[in-house]
Amino acid sequence: MREINEIIIHCTATNSNWYADRSVEDVVAEIRRWHVEERNWSDIGYHAIIHRDGSVGYGRPVERSGAHCRGRNKSSIGVSLVGGRGGCADDAFLDNFTPEQEEALRELIVEYSSKFPSIKEISGHNSYARKACPCFAVKDWA
Repeated sequence: MREINEIIIHCTATNSNWYADRSVEDVVAEIRRWHVEERNWSDIGYHAIIHRDGSVGYGRPVERSGAHCRGRNKSSIGVSLVGGRGGCADDAFLDNFTPEQEEALRELIVEYSSKFPSIKEISGHNSYARKACPCFAVKDWA
């Protein structure tokens, strides 16, 4: 098993109503299609996706390095929240995401941190790239 020391949070940069009437499995399948068919990656880049209703879908197995944050993939888990289109790096969580997503993200962080005690850092993609993603200030939120 690879050494995992960080969770990096992302957003899909989609409108808040994107796939609203679809299951989290459908969301994961569509993002996998983007990554595999449009970017020619081997699989979806994220390990987990959190839909607007708080349901969690799983993408790339955590045993494999993700494809979500250049230079950080080898030792991190990538989690993406559905939504965030038009958001800013210093927005509040609830400016772009739902309370259900917040609860699910906190639970997922506890779950991953319990499973991988070497996790010491929770970051946003915007900590490592000049992007707004995940459209909230993770350090202030965590």
